[in-house]
Amino acid sequence: MASSDSGPNIMRWVKNHIDGILPVIPSQMAISVGQYAYKSLMDSRKFYSKDAPALLRVIHRKEAELLGAAGGNEPEKTIQFDTAFEPHYWFDIHTFLREDSIFLESFQGNIFDYQEEFVILGSLGEGVTAGALPILNEHLVQGQKDALLVSVFPSVTHSSDALFNAFSSLGLLLSQGSGPLLLLDRARLDDFISVNREGDRLSGDLVPRYLVELLLDKEGIVKDLVKLSRSFRVELFTVLMASGSSLEIYESLRNILDITLEQPLLDFDISTASIIYVLVKAPLRLQGRLTKGFIELEVNRWLKERLEIDVPQICEPIYVDELNDRIDVVILVGGFDTDRLFETVSERVSRFDNLIKEHGFYDKDVWAKICGTLLPGVEES
Repeated sequence: MASSDSGPNIMRWVKNHIDGILPVIPSQMAISVGQYAYKSLMDSRKFYSKDAPALLRVIHRKEAELLGAAGGNEPEKTIQFDTAFEPHYWFDIHTFLREDSIFLESFQGNIFDYQEEFVILGSLGEGVTAGALPILNEHLVQGQKDALLVSVFPSVTHSSDALFNAFSSLGLLLSQGSGPLLLLDRARLDDFISVNREGDRLSGDLVPRYLVELLLDKEGIVKDLVKLSRSFRVELFTVLMASGSSLEIYESLRNILDITLEQPLLDFDISTASIIYVLVKAPLRLQGRLTKGFIELEVNRWLKERLEIDVPQICEPIYVDELNDRIDVVILVGGFDTDRLFETVSERVSRFDNLIKEHGFYDKDVWAKICGTLLPGVEES
């Protein structure tokens, strides 16, 4: 009968209608911490549509004045704080913010129950960022929020003060059980030259912005990375990236994968990696050609034939409704050996080690915890 035939059709229509409803309130939030991150995400169009992720900025008043930044404008919410001292070293900011109830209440007041995934961007060489990030991360961990930290680390050629800030902040974050943390080298970012999906030049502080926007395109990626981080006991990741690569010019996904090796965003040995996560963004019209299964097969072959490594790998596609043929490939490499990097940095900040141990420049126990986290095989003198 007609009435019985209409039952399944009605239920199917209801299901399709529900599936087509976009969430009114976004579950994602991006947080920029400090001056570098503020500039990097400045003018980003990612946060201006009705269903876009929220954007929260955390910045020192002096940095805001230098940038001409004003808080409170939607969709960008800004938390400014001020200190009577220059925001140069991480521990001054860290101690100040830990005791600043107004700051903590303001931060907590901007985090809501429906927000489940957080991508945080900051340059660890800055005193403000280095001191604030462990505070913010600690509160997110306590609130059982899933967060991915995109952390810009100063090059070893930068000042020892910047390296001391970064080394200390990273040690604190990892000792907190921060979860997945993407480590990017500032000098590598400055030297990176590519194009975006529109064919415009992509370099410098626009690279972290492009990366943050791309990660936010994949809903659920932060939750996935948090689970992987816990399952494989891997917290540190870095990035290989090919952006805006024309499939017509490069002819195959395999060739685009090769491009990612030309400009790594950190100096590391990929042969020591223990896990690979590959994100591929492609036009919707190429969905039939670049299926999830095809991407997984190509990545697996590439890792074995080109790099001679066999590690667990996860591949996820993102399809966007665009007329071009441009492909973005982001390879998150986790579990690589960091001993050489952190030993080199430790040598550069040795004067602070002496000041702390011999002159009480800072809390010895906290410093020992930081060094023990980043250099577990090095015995204290």
